[in-house]
Formats: sequence, C-alpha cells, structure tokens
Amino acid sequence: MIEFEESGLTFRLDDDNCFRVEQHPLANRGYKTSTHNINACEFISYINGRHIFVEAKSSAPRGRNGSVDDLTLNGKPMPDNWTAYDNYTTFLRDITKKFVDSYSILKAIREGLHGQDAKDGLHLPDKTVSNSQIEFVLILNIRDNAGNVVRDSFANLKEALTNEMRPFLNVWKISSNAVKVCWPGAARHYGFLTELND
Repeated sequence: MIEFEESGLTFRLDDDNCFRVEQHPLANRGYKTSTHNINACEFISYINGRHIFVEAKSSAPRGRNGSVDDLTLNGKPMPDNWTAYDNYTTFLRDITKKFVDSYSILKAIREGLHGQDAKDGLHLPDKTVSNSQIEFVLILNIRDNAGNVVRDSFANLKEALTNEMRPFLNVWKISSNAVKVCWPGAARHYGFLTELND
C-alpha cells in the first residue's frame, strides 16, 4: 500500500494502482526558456474500469468576486507559506492545466513515446486509456473554523471548471460528465480516502 497526504487528506492506494504523476520526471523537468512549464495533478488511479485523475485543494475562491474569507485548513488558520487563491479565473486555469498536462503525460507514456521502461513503470493495471472511461476529480477539503467541511462555497465550481476544460474535452471527445467537483465525503466511493469526518 502507498499512503500520502495532500491538502489535509490522507490517500491510501495499492502500490500497483497509483501513478503519482506529479512526482514523475516528465512533470518535474524544468524548462528555463519557457513560461509554460508542466503542472500535474496529485495522482491517477484505475477504479471500476475508469482512469481517475485526482487533484485535491484545501482552498478555493468563494466565487467570481475573488474574495477569500477566513480560509482554514482542518479548522486551523492557513499556514503562512500556503497560497490561498483569490482569483477565480486563475484557480480554474491552474486546475485545468494540471488535468490536461497529466492526461498528456499518461497518454505519451502509454503510447511508448518515452520508452518501454517508462511504459512498464506505470503503476496502473490497465494498459489502455479510453477517453470514454476517464474522470477528472477535484476534491475540495475546505473547512470552517469549527473544522466542518464547507460545501456551499463551490456550488457553481463544477460548471465553471467544466467550461474552462471544454476546449480540451471537445478535442479529445471526452464527455463533460467526466469532470467532477466534490467534498471529501462525496469522494468516499472511490475508496482511496481515509479518516473522513465530514
């Protein structure tokens, strides 16, 4: 088993079913002459016949006005070294880029563009990537001062993120239903989260 923490959440997955894409050399290669470096989501897992791309956040803008009020991490003040997003558009673009770049990395490795060793080294059971069997899941672990999950702060975020991702979805013929935004408890059915108290 592999276990790690992201955005105040503990993830636990089988070793052979967790591609930590954000730790892959392709995602961490710096391009000094480019302003368009690669960003990646937390991980990709293969669950119930679907490749699940997962990004977790413990902060998000409250809405298009960009105000961020009393953001907390698990009921405690946000650490000083954390960046709280205060711009809705930037937030949506950053999440979209992570999903798009992660998809590109997975497809390139699966298609053998980076050699057989890279292809064999993927820790995912299914060797094909079907665009009809993909989900992009954004898990928001936003909590109030009492430690309760805040669910109303991202009511419209699923639609906004889907709209931001639409050019990518259309090019690859991926359904808009592939985009999911949820709080931790709503992601329970994926089976990779532990210690949920929402």
